[in-house]
Amino acid sequence: MKKLRLYIDTSVLGGLFDTEEPIRVNTVERLLQLIKDGVYEGYISRLTVEEILKAPNKINEELKNKVSGTGFKVLEETEETINLSNAYVNDGAIPEKNRNDARHIAIGVFHELDYIVSWNYKHMVNIAVRRLINSTNLKMGYNPIEIISPEEVTADGEMEV
Repeated sequence: MKKLRLYIDTSVLGGLFDTEEPIRVNTVERLLQLIKDGVYEGYISRLTVEEILKAPNKINEELKNKVSGTGFKVLEETEETINLSNAYVNDGAIPEKNRNDARHIAIGVFHELDYIVSWNYKHMVNIAVRRLINSTNLKMGYNPIEIISPEEVTADGEMEV
């Protein structure tokens, strides 16, 4: 059976350092372990790496260790992903000031991954944004994408597994 291919955006990795909602740390640890164990294929992008490098030194080092130990495949941006991210902004799916969110989504869509995993509920993980993103995807000849939260992958929360 084909493994699900997950694009992990930077907000998820930042959850490893969430002091306000410690359950997020556990959820991210579980998600990374599922990827490391081969239950899912995990992907990040050069954009994710760039964002990690901008983190404060203490966080930066720990993130680099977590990422390298998980076995993520790193995806590149292309002219096509830039064009698609521009379309998301132009179509009003993602605000200009949050262009990196559009870039993350475009990379996952272009590389035909199954899910984009994010904790960004304002600009990514919500019904209105998903509808606009998928409308743009179809208009530009790409497949729709599901944008979900880490809890949906790990089944953390109310549901018993």
